[in-house]
Amino acid sequence: MPSFERLNRRYGPWVSLALGVAAVVYVRRGLGFAPVAVGVLMLAWIGAAALRRLAPVVVPADPAAIPITPVPRWRRVVLPAAGTLVVGLWQNVLFYLLPLWWASAVVGSWNVAFPAVLAAMALVSCFDYRWRAWVRDRPIVHAAWSAVVLFATLVPVAALFAAPLRISLAVSAAVASLMAALAVVPRIRLGHAGRGLTVLAVTGAAAAVVPWAAPVLPPVPVVRMASGAGTAVHNRALVGAAAAFPAGTDRVYVWFAVAAPERYRQTVRFEWYRDGEPAGRVIETFVVGGRREGFRTWSSRAAPAPGRWRVDLRTDSSQLVARESFVVR
Repeated sequence: MPSFERLNRRYGPWVSLALGVAAVVYVRRGLGFAPVAVGVLMLAWIGAAALRRLAPVVVPADPAAIPITPVPRWRRVVLPAAGTLVVGLWQNVLFYLLPLWWASAVVGSWNVAFPAVLAAMALVSCFDYRWRAWVRDRPIVHAAWSAVVLFATLVPVAALFAAPLRISLAVSAAVASLMAALAVVPRIRLGHAGRGLTVLAVTGAAAAVVPWAAPVLPPVPVVRMASGAGTAVHNRALVGAAAAFPAGTDRVYVWFAVAAPERYRQTVRFEWYRDGEPAGRVIETFVVGGRREGFRTWSSRAAPAPGRWRVDLRTDSSQLVARESFVVR
């Protein structure tokens, strides 16, 4: 085994993981980097496909079965280095995406699942030899992997054009599934018409299903900055903040500060619950991006009855932006 490959196997994963964690902690490239991330992602996708074609075939156990063609020395050196470069591109994109998706997730809700998946993918990509065996060398798995990452990258790109979340989810899912289908379908024994119909079916299904599953996805790029419950709002600031209120309190306000990109406008709604059951009508409003302190919005309830109260702030696609709870004793 060449010395480069031996050293890379031993130390490369830990160096990659350390660099990825450092990027998450110290480097915040923001939404503006999203178009660049798409370009990096496509380069990694094409590079992985090229390496699958160039990688030497595994020699069979019986040398007499198939003539063995010696692998040129340059390929033994260049291909591992190129493989490390390609997986490094994947790492770059995944560790860029993690802060974006985690920032919009709400701890304790289902929408942490997708950022957790991205975190697991980022971890696997650090161990490039495992990644090659589990992902790169399996075309269908690699296409699915690539589609997930491309979807996660296109959602913030759509935000740069101020696209509503419902539209950005549908378009991002359609494009990502289209790219994956184009990579996989040619390997299936179908006529040209059958391949085309399969690609269209996969693309249409993704565009329909992902917006339907929106409640389990974070509302990227909308981010909760602060929230609380109190007895009043003055000059758009919460007054009398507390986690519990005595029975007979005249009115309880639930207040949120929400960040979003400049020129971005998103419809949101307040959903009130008492002891886990819906309470009262849903109140709809909107948030506007571009404000350093966040767009501050609130809802209130007069003389709330004793119990455990929860208020969810959701988008019009039912994605959870923030959640605030309080108790009335």
